[in-house]
Amino acid sequence: MRSIHNSILTLILTTILLTANPNPSAYNNQEVVVTIEKELLTIDTHLTKNQMMLENFYQQRQNRALWLTDDWKIKGSKVIQLLEYIKRDLTLNPYGYIRKKGKLLTKDLEHKHTQQGLIALEVQLTSLYYEFLQHTIYGEIDWNKFQSYLDNLKNSGIDSNWVKYPLEFDIISLLSQENITQTLHNITPTGYGYRKLIDALKQLYVIKWRGGWHKLPPFKTLKIGNSSTIVKQLRERLKVSKDYRWCKNATNGTKFDACLDKAVKRFQKRHGVASDGVVGKGTQQLLNISVDDKIKKVLLNMDRIKWLPRIRSERYIIVNLPEYMLHYFEYGQETQRLRVIIGDKKHSTPIFSDEISYVTLNPYWKVPEGIIKREIIPKVLKNPNYIREQGLEAHTSWEANSSIVPLKNINWHDYADGKEKFPYRLMQPPGSHNALGKIKFKFPNNFSVYLHDTPTKHLFKKKRRAFSHGCIRLSKPLSLLKSISYDPSIDFMEMNSVLAGKEKKDIILTYRIPINLVYLTTWVNENGELTFGDDIYNYDKYQPRIVR
Repeated sequence: MRSIHNSILTLILTTILLTANPNPSAYNNQEVVVTIEKELLTIDTHLTKNQMMLENFYQQRQNRALWLTDDWKIKGSKVIQLLEYIKRDLTLNPYGYIRKKGKLLTKDLEHKHTQQGLIALEVQLTSLYYEFLQHTIYGEIDWNKFQSYLDNLKNSGIDSNWVKYPLEFDIISLLSQENITQTLHNITPTGYGYRKLIDALKQLYVIKWRGGWHKLPPFKTLKIGNSSTIVKQLRERLKVSKDYRWCKNATNGTKFDACLDKAVKRFQKRHGVASDGVVGKGTQQLLNISVDDKIKKVLLNMDRIKWLPRIRSERYIIVNLPEYMLHYFEYGQETQRLRVIIGDKKHSTPIFSDEISYVTLNPYWKVPEGIIKREIIPKVLKNPNYIREQGLEAHTSWEANSSIVPLKNINWHDYADGKEKFPYRLMQPPGSHNALGKIKFKFPNNFSVYLHDTPTKHLFKKKRRAFSHGCIRLSKPLSLLKSISYDPSIDFMEMNSVLAGKEKKDIILTYRIPINLVYLTTWVNENGELTFGDDIYNYDKYQPRIVR
């Protein structure tokens, strides 16, 4: 234990209590101080962890109490308000410290307090509020453990990146703000569908409190027209999750009818699998995920949102990787939604935010050095015509008008083992077969990632679309270009004329567009339904939450 003269309890005793009491000699007793300190540390071990914060906090307040009036009365309405927020906050672990401590202090308010007891209550409330603010701002993800997982991936040759954008709140200052409601409103996220996830979380908890849904036993594949005793259980399971809704000509028997078919398809669509109405092994596994596991997934994604940059721009783009979708927003409203292709498991698309600053029409594809080393050279050694077949050119620099090196002059075997660096720049000129298609949206970053067109349009028909080397391929790049043609630098008619040819053209945007690449494996869709996506990179599994 720290020296008694330096402890937070001594500080409070000798300033709040002794200064307020006209006869301080009655309390100026070291034994009393030691007793109170031991009692508080027994009541709440978090006081030890937060001791430095408490000392700084009360020093900045000139040692004035936060929860007590000058005449030693509890600020009842303010205290009750805090405890009520803690009680109602569904993002808190119901068995964690914050919720348990809130319950204990709620009961403690029912008792009369000595001045020493009021000091104990004061310190505990401040420590509890501090923990609650930390939870509200930062959530419970153990980012250090997750970073270790990413480091291990890099050591195995998979370059995965997740950039966090922690908010710069001064929690000490937040503690002193008088209006708790306003404080919590200001620090709680509003973007990325956070508020909708709160509503969805409430619905899941209602299902949990009513007993959840029963796990279905194993059964053979079912589809419309089949009859089975399991059909009744399947129907009840889908009723609990509200996938089965009122339907004309509905039956309650053992036949798999059209109403149940609609319910199954709705469930499948919400879970990111083919909505064909066939209840096979995959759909059965999804049906048997418990409501508790779904609650955990929603909480995890809400905590991820807390580390994303707050959106303040009139126009912005969100690309949700597990959803394989790009969302374009104007003045808070989604005005466009495009299918995208993202990086595969070995070439994961990084999670970060930036700003689109320019657009390239008829771009050259500049083949990254890593792709040349890992893919191009091995294929050339097997097929000497591979470079010509892909329409690639070897240049002396990245400039489009730089000298072209005759392919016959390149001895590919010299670079096969990777010891000698490939000295040229492989580029694919503009054209219908260019890997980047006809349009590229650039937001210069450390990961060499951008949005671009693609000639492989057929891949957008697939449900799971993780096929790229990390960049994001757009299903309708021209449509996105039209959406941003409000920018004075873009003449959409002129752009169409350029795209009809093969001449490369760069357009510097007058107004940069914020773009956020995010990883949310659950969200609320346009129909207000909680939806689950593909945990492509297994981040859900390896992004543990701290139990606070």
